[in-house]
Amino acid sequence: MLLAVGCSNAQSSSATKTGDPSAAAVEDSPAQACTRDVLAALALKWREDKAPLDQDDKKLLEAFMDANVVENTPQYKIFIDHYAAGTGPITLAIGQGGDHEAAITKQLGTQSEGVAADCTAAAG
Repeated sequence: MLLAVGCSNAQSSSATKTGDPSAAAVEDSPAQACTRDVLAALALKWREDKAPLDQDDKKLLEAFMDANVVENTPQYKIFIDHYAAGTGPITLAIGQGGDHEAAITKQLGTQSEGVAADCTAAAG
């Protein structure tokens, strides 16, 4: 799971994480970085709703929150809106006997277009 801190950094988080110079040459637009980061944070938060995250995932989620909560960034607002919209369907799917991870994956697919549109609008 890739997660860059905030959406202001346009460089691919894979370049940051791997140190691979070829990956460093690939840059995301601010809207692409925002979309990737918000979707990753949503997945982590929905997983955390079921069970504690492992240390690495917990640090990634905390990094997103630390970078966005205090200043109430557009990315945080997008995260909150889509987290609220997606939590109900995930809970319903699990309540009907569905797999938690499958419900998250389905909801990420459902939310991805809206997250991308919101991030594009926020990037201006």
